[in-house]
Amino acid sequence: MRQKDVVVCFPFKKEDVDVFSKNIKEALSNKRVKEVILVAYSKNETYQGIENFINTLSKEDKERVHLVLQKRFGTKRREGKGDGMNTAIQYFLEHTDGNFLHFYDADIKSFSSSWIDRVQRRLDEGYDVARCFYPRSYTDAQVTWNITRTGFAYVWPDTILPDIEQPLGGELGFNRHIAEKLSKDNIVLSASDWSIDTAFTISFARYNVKLYEVYIEEGKEHKLYGRLSDLKTMATECFDFIKDNKDLVISTDKMVYHKDELKDIPEKYKHMVAFDIKGSINEFKVGWTPKMKEYLVRYFPREIGEKVNNVLTGKDTEFIDIDLWFESYGVFMKYFDISDKDWRELFFKLWVLRVLNHAKLAIKYPDKAIKHLRTMLTLFRERRMAKRL
Repeated sequence: MRQKDVVVCFPFKKEDVDVFSKNIKEALSNKRVKEVILVAYSKNETYQGIENFINTLSKEDKERVHLVLQKRFGTKRREGKGDGMNTAIQYFLEHTDGNFLHFYDADIKSFSSSWIDRVQRRLDEGYDVARCFYPRSYTDAQVTWNITRTGFAYVWPDTILPDIEQPLGGELGFNRHIAEKLSKDNIVLSASDWSIDTAFTISFARYNVKLYEVYIEEGKEHKLYGRLSDLKTMATECFDFIKDNKDLVISTDKMVYHKDELKDIPEKYKHMVAFDIKGSINEFKVGWTPKMKEYLVRYFPREIGEKVNNVLTGKDTEFIDIDLWFESYGVFMKYFDISDKDWRELFFKLWVLRVLNHAKLAIKYPDKAIKHLRTMLTLFRERRMAKRL
């Protein structure tokens, strides 16, 4: 039997303590897991609840669990998930002798010890990094598709980056060598907010790692969001990180990338609507400032402004298609300024129109939905490659 050489980390902020406690137990029960690191955003109610839970564990398990507060690493970006993950990497290197570090979100209701086994299997085979991906609702993962993967296709079209199924996934494992590289990487250390997952993915490409994506067919059941505004901060921070690093020269010619074969998506995901469509449309219609309207007229193709006006007046429900999103993305790559609230709001609102366009198709023709998104990546890639010739 192999030695206990895996360290598992759960970063957390506000969580269901019962779900989180179950996940800690699952990690502790795994035959390869030596220690579990719990990185807290603050000493809030969840922290207190988990502290109480730890006190119920056996003496042996108590010694294997480390509850720590995250440190501040990035200075440019908001304090958030990235600081938590960077704290975990530092703790892993300085306070454990584990060979592998795994990350899992604390709120996953479907998490089990077998996830650790499936990730670790690929690391044991010699891959540097193993990431999880899942079946998702056809209307879900629209930050992944319309911001991150399209961004990779726009900025680095000739790399493996756009092919990675779930570049924003928080469930992954890597070896100690990769942890050491990440701990000294200023690009990663600066990603203190939601941009950390994008930073990891970009850095894995920069390092030309051996990467394997593991398919978790039972899916990731976790707390859901309501309106798209719940994702506003994540959407803008993920985009801004790509824009901020667009001048990085990345070649993945030496990178090894494999993934599990995609299975048939369960029927429940085909017809599941991941967010409140009506509420999101209503939110889109409010909060427009004169500056946002000025940016729309000054920088964007006229057709995009016309789409916005038609939606605001209730004349149009077609929203922003793939071609118009490509045009919009290019404008944002040139002019977006995350320190400017009007640019942040405008980016979010046009992304909402893009997501609504896809959602309408996914609801009406679910079997065409994923093909539609892959067509979008191909279009972004081909147009950007053509521009380079």
